[in-house]
Amino acid sequence: MLLVRTPEGAACFDRRLVELARDVSGFAELVTGWLADAPQEWAAVIGPGARRTVEAVSTAMPMPMRAAGRGHGSLRPA
Repeated sequence: MLLVRTPEGAACFDRRLVELARDVSGFAELVTGWLADAPQEWAAVIGPGARRTVEAVSTAMPMPMRAAGRGHGSLRPA
């Protein structure tokens, strides 16, 4: 929290958050869940541009799939 108290720190935090959302599988979905669960708490921490980007990355990522069962040809969300 201390990092985002300065304009430079907030910009750095937002950039890194977006990088992680793009590079780490599942991270964008996790952050999007946090934003949905406690939007007022996160509004002061994450800038609106970073929030939109993380949400866009989250919706753009395909859901991981796994086989529904042995010998079964269908897939279901992991």
